[in-house]
Amino acid sequence: MASSSEDFSHRPYAHRTTAATPTKRVLTPSQSSSVSPKRATLPPIQTIIQIPEDQVWGLRKQDLRSYFLALQVYAHDPYPLGPLSPPPTSLESKPSGPADLPPLLKLPIEIRRLVYTHLLPPPCSPPIRGPHPRQLQNYIHLSQPIPSNLLRLNHQIRSEALPLLYGSPSQTVHIKIDYNVWGHKTRRSELVLTSALTSCIRNIHLSIHLGSEKRANRPMGETYARLQEVKKGIKKLDKWLSGADIQRMEISWQEPPQTFTWPQKKEVLDGLRAIRAVSVLPGEINWGLDWNKGRRFRFEVEYLKRLERGEQSDDGAN
Repeated sequence: MASSSEDFSHRPYAHRTTAATPTKRVLTPSQSSSVSPKRATLPPIQTIIQIPEDQVWGLRKQDLRSYFLALQVYAHDPYPLGPLSPPPTSLESKPSGPADLPPLLKLPIEIRRLVYTHLLPPPCSPPIRGPHPRQLQNYIHLSQPIPSNLLRLNHQIRSEALPLLYGSPSQTVHIKIDYNVWGHKTRRSELVLTSALTSCIRNIHLSIHLGSEKRANRPMGETYARLQEVKKGIKKLDKWLSGADIQRMEISWQEPPQTFTWPQKKEVLDGLRAIRAVSVLPGEINWGLDWNKGRRFRFEVEYLKRLERGEQSDDGAN
């Protein structure tokens, strides 16, 4: 036993290392070129850069991979491109072409618009919370919730349907403007609704909230700060709705009793003239005490008609 162990310890070192060390495989330049994708099997660069944008959204994953590989090979080894020619007809015959579009996109745009509007559910009460645009202070609410499944079908369907769903004659966008400065900062959103979408809005319900304290706890020391914050919110709303043809604007008002005078309220309401709504209607008006009509803290509902588009043109003519 001792001799066998002694013989094992006197084994040459080379025999132990060569048996345990695996051999490395080294690729020659000819072999490595055979592993990388061949340029001949990839589509030409001229074809890729001439694909229309609307057709890119319908490409298959397999096509996207092959186009990416072709662009990657071209980026590593650029070569002069010849004159651009129209894309070959073979690209149109692929499943990403018009013949293989979803059945909805094969219909004329006029019929598709009718389909989008008919998919809106009936108005609900209370309204459903919608997105929180970065340009506004709070979430918007919609009287008719937008079907999210429709927007997930296709990028083109989403871009066609959203303006119609927001601008439907039966759709009302509820917007709240309040004085809560801290809430505005903590609820700040990153979502930006484009002007192409906001310009389609037709009906809005605007709620102006200046507080709801009781008479004994009314905020006498911060009335100016609340008014300034509400005015700032109205300016943001005017900018957000720039370009929109508002047909109906309903205004609701909430404030503590005997806090804001009528000239102060009128100054806030005058900021809504820039919206130029065709019709301005009173919503739920709560300014404190009904018996105090005609006095210092009154709210003149009749003044809302002065905010309409027709009344503004008459004032300018006079």
